[in-house]
Amino acid sequence: MPPRQSTDKTLGRARQAARAGDWITAQALYQTILDRFPGNRPARQGLEALRPAALPDLLKAAQAAQSAGRWAEAARGLATAAALAPDLPEVGLALAACELEMGRAPAALRAAETVLERAPEHPGALNVKGRALREMGRVAEAEASLQAALGLAGAEARTLDNLGLLARARGDRAAAEGYFRRAVAQAPENAALHRNLAHAITYTEAEPHLAQMRACLARIGAGDPGAAPLHFALFKALDDLDRRDEAFAHLEAGNRLTRAALGYDFQTDAVPYAVSKALFQAPLPAPERTEGGAGPRPIFVTGLPRTGTTLTERILSRAEGVQPCGELTVVQVAVGRLLREVMARETKALSETDLGALGDEIRAGLAEYSGGRPVLVDKMPLNFRWIGYICAALPEARIVHLNRDPVAVAWSLWRHSFAGAGNGFAYDPADIARFMVLHRDLMAHWRGVCPGRIFDLDYAELVADPEGATRALAAAAGLDWTEDWLAPERGTGAVLTASSDQVRRPIYRGSDEGWRRYEAQLAPLSSALSAAGLI
Repeated sequence: MPPRQSTDKTLGRARQAARAGDWITAQALYQTILDRFPGNRPARQGLEALRPAALPDLLKAAQAAQSAGRWAEAARGLATAAALAPDLPEVGLALAACELEMGRAPAALRAAETVLERAPEHPGALNVKGRALREMGRVAEAEASLQAALGLAGAEARTLDNLGLLARARGDRAAAEGYFRRAVAQAPENAALHRNLAHAITYTEAEPHLAQMRACLARIGAGDPGAAPLHFALFKALDDLDRRDEAFAHLEAGNRLTRAALGYDFQTDAVPYAVSKALFQAPLPAPERTEGGAGPRPIFVTGLPRTGTTLTERILSRAEGVQPCGELTVVQVAVGRLLREVMARETKALSETDLGALGDEIRAGLAEYSGGRPVLVDKMPLNFRWIGYICAALPEARIVHLNRDPVAVAWSLWRHSFAGAGNGFAYDPADIARFMVLHRDLMAHWRGVCPGRIFDLDYAELVADPEGATRALAAAAGLDWTEDWLAPERGTGAVLTASSDQVRRPIYRGSDEGWRRYEAQLAPLSSALSAAGLI
């Protein structure tokens, strides 16, 4: 048992932090004492005294951080607030929402379950739990949680929407349509619900939803930022009906409104790329080992979004012992933390200690998604930004990088409304072209820094020669190839991305030509790609 003096010093530091209004530090220090000595009365009294003063400040600061998109900062404050006020479910749910925004589903699940321990039928907590479980691939548990929330007051439309998203993720389009229609009936002014329903319907002239969307758009206002999801939904509906000019006008409006709302700035987005190039200049040594290590062996499927990363994950998941995990933020969060530390130092350099800690953090984060399987696939496309970090910190990792026709990729990016702000470049042709150049140049850099570690998979070759391409993929990924690799559509895992419908069809040709239906309208996009030297 540590000497009493140590506890007294910790109490003193906690009281000093409280007097300074450093609520996060004060709470952590008091809790450290109670974790070791649950009966320590001064620490317990100190925590109780913190709540009245700290809680309003913490919640106000967290709200400001959330409004500015500083989710990690908001989560730190909310975690402290939730510890001080476990009886307030709205605090725990706000924390869970922050964790989901950052893609940290296991943390969101823990926050929701903490709320449910006190309020087992809280509809908001059941919804968050269902969403977190869905993101973790635990589909049956997710559905059970959402079904438990169904019918509870105050969450009907949200629950139906989440059930629809879950049904779509597991490939049950009819069930998804049913849930989304019920959700729209409950909340007809919710533009995002209309967008979700639009992607579950193949429109005909007799489909009433088109008129419902037009009426909703008239009420909201075509130029209102909140109308952006409706414009994307109307594009989908009118594209199905082959009304191309009208469809394209809505697509332009949806992109314009979304870009304005996000306030995307390419120069800001480019900074980490320049920093990474400066930190990784010399080629990395060949890894001492390619298998084993603590936790599951990861395969990272990277590239620009909409290049076939979901299909590739689906193919890899046909191998025995492989857990498909979708698009995880584990690497992004870990590397972001490391970069902030490095940039705060006088000497901007990475040490072996840095890379060792980075590897441990990534492995621990990935293990929460592996389901106990020995191999997992993280198909976050934008992990291409961090390939050097991955190779340096995880010698056992395999890297797959997708290449695809630039025009097809650019068109697919521009026609999609993405969840979150991570793909902010996708809503303007000039930004798309600039980002594609950034991607091309960084990949050339990583190939020099990580020789022999990156397997480039060409989408056109994959669909033209599935067997040859998948055999090469298996060898690069360190997996055993079987004929199952040729039938990814038979996979049973949930698919949470915009490609959920496509990957449930057999591997097919022709998807790279879809942009030609709008060739005339896409002249600005083609010009931007041509000016950038991409086509």
